[in-house]
Amino acid sequence: MYLNIIKMKNSLPLLSFCILSFVLFTECSIENDEVVEAQFVCTVDFVEFTSDVSANVKFDVIVDGISDSFIAKHSYTTQNSNYLIGDSIVNIYNFLQNGNEANFDFEYGLNLGAFCAELFPNIPAHEHNPFAAEAIKNLNGKNLGKWKIKKKTTLKSIDKQ
Repeated sequence: MYLNIIKMKNSLPLLSFCILSFVLFTECSIENDEVVEAQFVCTVDFVEFTSDVSANVKFDVIVDGISDSFIAKHSYTTQNSNYLIGDSIVNIYNFLQNGNEANFDFEYGLNLGAFCAELFPNIPAHEHNPFAAEAIKNLNGKNLGKWKIKKKTTLKSIDKQ
């Protein structure tokens, strides 16, 4: 029996090492899985109204670690303080301007997926979440307004007044 206790004491460091290795391996596996899921990121850099009927929206995209930017050029319509860009590509709701700053709710439109699919033939599944935006007007532009988004707050839904 005394011999069994000595064997257990000697195996305690080995057992501790095995448990620690399992925990670290599991943690690393979870982190690697998260990286695999985040292979596609799409954000909005700015919205620019180039005329009374045309707008540009700059999307910054990361696919498998490679960054690129795309400017979607579409016509838009207005309904009060709402701007509907393209054929359901982007919707901006409750646009409120105060000098060179603006606040608005940004919604990726229902047809944005088709636009993305044209750019990326094997696009991974992803979500576009609406967000509340704080933007600042670029004073160097010669257009109706180029609004650089400086802060985004994710929204669960948008009030489309």
